[in-house]
Amino acid sequence: MQNLKQIRYQAVMRHLLFWLAYILYQCVNNGWEDKDVFAFKLDPQLVTSVPIAMLVTYLNLYVLMPLFYYPQKYLQYTIGMLGLILIAGLLPRFFAYAIWVPWDKIHDPAMYRMEKTDFWIPVRIFKNAAGNTPILLAAMLLKLMRNAFKQEKHLREVEQEKFTAEMGLLKAQINPHFFFNTLNSLYALTLKGSEQASKVVLRLSDLMHYMLYEASENKVLLQDEIKHLESYIGIEQMRFADRLELSFQYSGDIAGKMIAPLLLLPFVENAFKHGLAEHIGYITINLKVTGNRLFFKVENSYEPNTTGTKTGLGLKNVKRRLELTYPGNYTLLINKYNEIFEADLKLDL
Repeated sequence: MQNLKQIRYQAVMRHLLFWLAYILYQCVNNGWEDKDVFAFKLDPQLVTSVPIAMLVTYLNLYVLMPLFYYPQKYLQYTIGMLGLILIAGLLPRFFAYAIWVPWDKIHDPAMYRMEKTDFWIPVRIFKNAAGNTPILLAAMLLKLMRNAFKQEKHLREVEQEKFTAEMGLLKAQINPHFFFNTLNSLYALTLKGSEQASKVVLRLSDLMHYMLYEASENKVLLQDEIKHLESYIGIEQMRFADRLELSFQYSGDIAGKMIAPLLLLPFVENAFKHGLAEHIGYITINLKVTGNRLFFKVENSYEPNTTGTKTGLGLKNVKRRLELTYPGNYTLLINKYNEIFEADLKLDL
């Protein structure tokens, strides 16, 4: 409710400032009188000229434009505008004839003797219309500019909401996918009666804490993401220790660098899932930071007859997240050759 009051207050203040500027202009313009001397003259006729200007302005803004301009009925709108301009010329002449000519007769006889007292004076009517047209058009232009700004702001908000919703969905898909694979690893260790099962539970607890309380942010420290990868790799090493050749190296200035959370994990998951499912193999992971550019490469062995039948959600999700989070600032190459699977990511942090 307070927010609505603030919006209304701001709208009222905008209108007041607009009309105060108009009155100030009229006072200065009336005082100038084609002389090179600055003067400020508060003309009594402002009592009628300002309400007339307000009338035609608001009729245009809140009647003609909603009825004809916004629905793109431009012919009807043009006719309506010509009618308003005619009103803007006739009304001041009417009040001049009915009020200000008699006023001058009493208070300014010299001016009264110089004035024409007829109502129908086409030149005066045209002059009044021409005088009110700029304020009419200026208010319309400001209204259109404000509408365009609000529409652009709304579109940005919609895009941001869409982005947030889609990113949330992708993260929600990543977490169950990750835990499904990790719990499979824990189950395999439990079946073997391995003493390392308790260590896996501890590492899994750390990973869950990371995902619940840190990975919900838009960006996290690259150091934390690397630590998270090491925890995951540690879990998988316990499972595949008897048939795994693993190399994980990182280098460069990683301090203070930020990255989208859980962005690198799917590449590592994919390597373990397809590279070591049923045979002895190797996985090589290299991460390097040069300036603000990240180079991340994962290479693993695979058997063509067992890989590719099911790609899973991981790589599909990470590709979409890269498109959303780093549009135009990354390159991703996926290659398969000679029973080797390779994912090569270059990313501007």
